[in-house]
Amino acid sequence: MAIRPSMVRSYHVTTGGGIDGLSLRTHEPRTPGEGEVAVAVHATSLSFRELLVLRGQYVLPVKPDVIPVSDGAGEVVAVGPDVRRVRPGDRVTAALFPR
Repeated sequence: MAIRPSMVRSYHVTTGGGIDGLSLRTHEPRTPGEGEVAVAVHATSLSFRELLVLRGQYVLPVKPDVIPVSDGAGEVVAVGPDVRRVRPGDRVTAALFPR
């Protein structure tokens, strides 16, 4: 079982704020809910999609205070109920268009 950090850092987006709309926050880790996975992110990138969101030009609705990670890689640190495909310690990636 992986040890969960006592505090985590994440970047959040203020839509329409441009690159200055990115803010780094420190907060308590959230326990994963049903079907959710908590990942310690080791690498990520800002894609063109995130730049459109930051500029306020993305064509679809964007939730307030979103964390911009369309593409990233990391390690599973916790899983919520009913998660069966991954477990803590697994290395994972996320991609906007995985196929």
